[in-house]
Amino acid sequence: MKRPDAYIFGRETARTSPWTPAEVEKVCLRARAAADRLRAAGPDYVLDTLAEVGRFCSDERSPWYREAFRQVREQSGFSRETIAASMKVLPAIFDRGEMEKRLRLELFLPGALDACVAREGYDGLVTAVPRGVVLHVGAGNVFLGIIDSLLMGMLTRNANVVKTASGGAASMVHFARALKKCDRRGLLASSVAVLSWPGGAAGVEEAAARSVDAVMVWGGEEAVAAYRRAAPSQVHVAGFGPKVSMAVVFPSALGSAGADAVAERLARDASVWEQNACSSPHTAFIVDPDLRRRDPLARGFCSALSAAFEKLRRELPPGELSFDEQVEITRARELAKADMAVGEASLRSSFPSTAWTVISEKDPVFRVSALNRTLYVKCVASFREVEKAAAAYRGHIQTAGVAGTMEEREEAARRLAPLGIARVTRLGAMLESPAGSPHDGTFPMRELVRFTGVEGGPAPADVLSGLVEHAREKSPFYRRHLRGVKKIFSEEEFRSVPLLTKEHILANTPPDSSDMFTGPVGSGVYFASGGSTGSPKYIFYDWKEFDRLCRMVGRAYMSAGLGAEDRAANLFVAGNLWSSWVGVERALSTTPAVSVPVGSALPMESIVKYLSEFRVTAIIGLPSFLLKLAQYCEEDPARRKFPLRYIFYGGEYVGPEMRAYFGRVFPGVRLRSGGYATVDAGLIGYHCAHCEGGVHHLMRSEQYLEILDPETWKPVSGGGVGELVVTVLNKRHMPIIRFRTGDLGRWLEGPCACGGSDPRFEILGRCDDRIHAGGAHIFVSDISRAIASVKGLSLHFQVEISAGASGDRLKLRVETRGAAPAPKGTASALLAALRKNCRDMADSLDMKWLAPPELELLPPGAIERVARTGKIRRVIDRRVKA
Repeated sequence: MKRPDAYIFGRETARTSPWTPAEVEKVCLRARAAADRLRAAGPDYVLDTLAEVGRFCSDERSPWYREAFRQVREQSGFSRETIAASMKVLPAIFDRGEMEKRLRLELFLPGALDACVAREGYDGLVTAVPRGVVLHVGAGNVFLGIIDSLLMGMLTRNANVVKTASGGAASMVHFARALKKCDRRGLLASSVAVLSWPGGAAGVEEAAARSVDAVMVWGGEEAVAAYRRAAPSQVHVAGFGPKVSMAVVFPSALGSAGADAVAERLARDASVWEQNACSSPHTAFIVDPDLRRRDPLARGFCSALSAAFEKLRRELPPGELSFDEQVEITRARELAKADMAVGEASLRSSFPSTAWTVISEKDPVFRVSALNRTLYVKCVASFREVEKAAAAYRGHIQTAGVAGTMEEREEAARRLAPLGIARVTRLGAMLESPAGSPHDGTFPMRELVRFTGVEGGPAPADVLSGLVEHAREKSPFYRRHLRGVKKIFSEEEFRSVPLLTKEHILANTPPDSSDMFTGPVGSGVYFASGGSTGSPKYIFYDWKEFDRLCRMVGRAYMSAGLGAEDRAANLFVAGNLWSSWVGVERALSTTPAVSVPVGSALPMESIVKYLSEFRVTAIIGLPSFLLKLAQYCEEDPARRKFPLRYIFYGGEYVGPEMRAYFGRVFPGVRLRSGGYATVDAGLIGYHCAHCEGGVHHLMRSEQYLEILDPETWKPVSGGGVGELVVTVLNKRHMPIIRFRTGDLGRWLEGPCACGGSDPRFEILGRCDDRIHAGGAHIFVSDISRAIASVKGLSLHFQVEISAGASGDRLKLRVETRGAAPAPKGTASALLAALRKNCRDMADSLDMKWLAPPELELLPPGAIERVARTGKIRRVIDRRVKA
C-alpha cells in the first residue's frame, strides 16, 4: 500500500497521478480561507501549539519518532548517527523561548502583528499583517530547511503550502501528522498543505505562483528564476539560491588552540549533513605571512585534518553515496593527483573508501568541492588573497567560519560583507546559526509579513485615551479609581481623571496588593520607592519597559554631552532594591562611553584610586556623595588625578552654592542633571548642553506633564508655579496616570539654544511632605511621629531646608505645649527620636552626608502662619527660588 504523500489541511492522501495545475490552484484557494481564520489567532496559541510539537518530536521512544527516523534516512541516505543529531534540532527550533527570540530579533516588531506599535525614531506607528498564503519550495539537501521555512510561516500566522523535493513528501506529511496531533484547536493544522511535483513542471509552478501571496524558494538558481518568472507582480517572491561556504584560519588560532583542535572543528563543520548545507565549508584558507612555512604548515594541518576526519568517520559515519557522488569524489582525487605530479598540490584521503578527502593546493582560488567530506586547503600570505578568492564567487558564498580572535572575526566581517557573505562565525559552529542571524544577507521572516505605517504620531489625547482604557480594563485599582470617568476624547477631558498619589501606590502594590498591575508579574524587575518608615512602595517594570527607560536615560546623558571619549564612573549605591545603580549601568551601555562601575560602598581612597587609574572623565551619583568626594579631593589636590569633564547628579537638588563649590574643586567641570526622574514614573526631564540647575527639557515621547495650581488643580497659566503631575505614556504593566510628583515647577517659554523641540520646564522645590536632602528621603509624617514621642512638644512644627557649599542643612522649628521653656534635655530627646523614626536621615547623619539638624524649640504661636488660612507652612525649601 502506498504511503500518504500529500497532506491537505488536515487530511492525508496517497496520490496515484501527478498534480495538475487546476488541482494545485484549488488547494491554494482553499488555503486562502484558512489564512483568514488563522490571522485572528493569538500569538500565545501559535507559540504554545508549536512548542508542544517540539516536545512531541523529542520523544525518541515514540512510534512517531521511529517512523520519522526511518523516513529521513530513506530520503537522505545519511547515517543513523547524522540523522540522530539532526532530529535533536527539531525540539530546539520549536522551543518557545527560541521562537519568541526569533520573532523579536528577526521580525523586529513582533507586537505589530497584533496592534499598531511605536518604532523608536519613527513619527508614527507600524502594524503588520501576514501575507496570507505562502508557498514554500524546498530544496533536497537538508530536510530541516523546509521545516524551518514552514515554522516561520506559522509563526507569522500565514497559511502555508509546502512543495517538497522529489521523494521528500512522505517525511513532511509525517511532520504534519505531528502538528495535527498537537494542535488542540486545529487552526494551524488545517492551514497547512504538503504537495510534491517534479521541478521544472512549468504549468503547475505557474498555477501555484499566481494563486498565493508569497513564495519562499529554497533551491537552485533555476528554481528561483522559474518562480520569479511565473509569479505575477503582486506576488512577493523571496529566493534563497544555492550557496557555499568557506573557512579562514589565522595564526592566532593555531598558536593558542593548536592545529589538532582547529582541524577537528573544521572537519566537523565539513561532516555534518555531508556538506549539503549552504553553511558547509568547501575551501579552508590558512593565513600566514611567512611563505617559507607554507609547505610545512600545509602538510602539518592537512595531517591533523586527516586525523580529525578519520575520527569523525567513527563517531559520525558517512552515509551511503550514490554512484554519481562517488564519481565526483574520484574525479576530484584524480585531478589532485595530476597536480601532485607537477608539485602544485597534495592529496590525503580515505582511499579506497570515499569517506573523506583533503586536497591542498598552491593556487589560492576558492573551489567548490565534490561534497561528502571533500575539503580544499590553501595557504595564503594575507587576508587580501582570501578577499580576492571570495570576490570570484561574489554573492554565492554564505558563511565564513573563522578560527581566530574576536577582532579578527570582526575584521573578516567588515572586509567580506561587501562580497555578499552574510555570516561570519566561529569555526566549529558554521552549522549552528543562532536566532537572529541573517540568512543570505536578509531576515527571511520579514519576507512573510507586510508592514503598514500609520504616519504622524498619535495626538496626545489619543495616547492618553488608550492608556486610560487599558488601565481601566486590566487593573483592579484603576477600575475603581476611574469609576465614573467617561472615555477620554480630549486633553481637557483627561483632567477629569483623579490624581494619583503615593498613598494610592503604597496601598495597591506589593507586598500587600497587586491591584495596580494590569496582569500577572512575569519577566521584569522590582524597585523600592520612598515610603514611610518600614513601608516602602514597590514599583514593577517589565524588562521591555525598563530597557526603554534605560535607553532614554542614556539618551539624556548624551544630550547633556557624554560621548565616545568619556569614561563614566557610576557612584550610586547598589542593592536594597534601589534603581539608581543598576539603571545607570544599563543606561551607560546604550551610550558610546565606557562604564567604570565603581559604586559608593568603597573607602573614598579606593574610589579615587579607580577614578585615577581609569582616567574617568564623568562621574554620576547622588549630590550628597559627590560632595563628599569633592571635599576629599579638596583636602589634598594631589588626589585629583582624573581628567573630570562632567558631573551628572540625580535624586537631589543642587543649588548655586554647591555648583560653585564643585567648580572650584574641579575647574572647568560641567555640572549636568543626570535626568529628572522618579522610580514611579521613570525619566521625566533631561538636560541639554544649554540647561542649568532645575531647567530641563520634557522627555515628551515618554511623559505627559501637567503643571497644576495646588489650590484649584487646574493648569497654571503663563509661567505660573504649580505642582508637577506626570502620566507615563509607555508604562503598561503598572500604569502611572496623573501622578503627583510633589515637586513645584513652571513652564519656560521660548525655544532652547540647543534647537530641540521638547518643551522646557523648571523644577522649583518640593510641595508635599517628602524632603530630599543630604542623600535622605525624609517624610514630614515621620518627623511628626518623632515630635509626638517627646514629652512637652506640640505638633506645630516647620522644616526649613537650605543649601551651602558644605551641603544641605535642615532647621526644625517646634512649638512647646505650654508657655514655659522646654525642659533641659528636650532637644537631645528630639534628636534621638528623629534618628529612630527617620531612618534615611539617620543613615545620612552616620555617613556624614547631612549635618545634624538645627533644632529651635519655640513658645506656642511663634512659628509664622499663612495669613489667609492660619496654617503653618510645613516645609520651606530655600535651596531654590522662583
